[in-house]
Amino acid sequence: AVVSTQSTGDTVREIMTSPEIQEMIADKVDEMFTTPQGLLFGIVINKDKVKQGVLVSVENAGSEMVPVISELVKNSEFLDEDRLRDQIDRLITSKLMEMQPKNIIAVVKDMVETELGWVVVWGNIFGGILGLALEVVVVLKE
Repeated sequence: AVVSTQSTGDTVREIMTSPEIQEMIADKVDEMFTTPQGLLFGIVINKDKVKQGVLVSVENAGSEMVPVISELVKNSEFLDEDRLRDQIDRLITSKLMEMQPKNIIAVVKDMVETELGWVVVWGNIFGGILGLALEVVVVLKE
């Protein structure tokens, strides 16, 4: 029996967005935030935003898995549920392993720049106004 890539793609997408997978990913992110690097990230970035970014990455990885899964399913020896589950587990695990602290630093940097960029701009504007006002007061006192 030939399994179409389209139906496999829908199935993989359904699996990747399932509450069980989402909970597994959320648990891994929580686990990462208990490490020293994770605690540092927790100061700078919202853990929920990191979870959301990881969830999106893993969901996108599902589309990369479709051709692999389709090829495996074409051969009847790979229709064994346990074997297929192991294959999917290894693919998901490899994608989660890519989200190590060194990769998350880049994600956090991008998020911080986006989130805090305006804080820096407005801080400079208000700091300049206050500095100018203070200088005017000092000059008028003299």
